[in-house]
Amino acid sequence: MLVTKQIEIDMGHRVPNHKSKCRSPHGHRYKIEVGVDDKLISDNKASDYAMVIDFGDLKEIMMQEIDAVYDHSYTLWEKDEDKALWMAWKDRGYKVNLTQEPPTAEFLAVLWYHILKEKLEERKIKIAHVTVWETPTSTATYTGV
Repeated sequence: MLVTKQIEIDMGHRVPNHKSKCRSPHGHRYKIEVGVDDKLISDNKASDYAMVIDFGDLKEIMMQEIDAVYDHSYTLWEKDEDKALWMAWKDRGYKVNLTQEPPTAEFLAVLWYHILKEKLEERKIKIAHVTVWETPTSTATYTGV
């Protein structure tokens, strides 16, 4: 059974090689959806009986691994030519994250999928997908393949 949970964060970024205005620093209100696809819990004495995962437990994982790290941060590619500027901000206590690839919606979906997959596997839950809304009409979904 597939169940999903969504959270939203605010994050700044830029895509340095982009041909258009996304080359400049800017931000988005990202919506992130995580889908897990697994069997229902069959222990009728368990708090999460007849669930795949308690929605509150899934939200807690998402808040710890995504919200706490990326919300109200600036995320940039580790090869960004302006990296030194942003690292100076980090040295002043601002939230700055580096990524191995430019922080596009597509790459963020892959990144967050792998972070959450590890945490969900600790609970023996299978992640199905991560969808990232960069705008209300633009999404990227990663399914692990």
